[in-house]
Amino acid sequence: MEKELADQLRDALHQQAAPVMMETCGDVDALRALAPDLVFCGFTSDLTNLLQAVTVPVVVVSRHPETSEYLDAMDAGAADYCSAPFEPSHIHWILKRRDRP
Repeated sequence: MEKELADQLRDALHQQAAPVMMETCGDVDALRALAPDLVFCGFTSDLTNLLQAVTVPVVVVSRHPETSEYLDAMDAGAADYCSAPFEPSHIHWILKRRDRP
C-alpha cells in the first residue's frame, strides 16, 4: 500500500482509538509473527495466497474503488474492502465487526 494511503488509514484508525501497528510485510511468515487481530492491505495480485495463508481477517484497501477489484477481493476471501477517503462510520463498522464471534 502506498505511504500516503497508509497514513490516511492510520489516521482514520487512530480517530477510532484503535491500536495500530504499521509494518511492511514481504512474506506471510513475517505477518504471522506479528500476530495481528486484523490486517489492512492494499490490493495485490497475490491477494488470494495471502488470504489463504493467514487466519485473521484481511481488509483490502484501495485509493480508487473499482467494482471489479471489490468483487475480486471478496471472492478471494477478504473480510471487507474500503477505500479512501476513509469514512469514520465505515472504519468503526469494520472494527466492531471484528469483535463479533
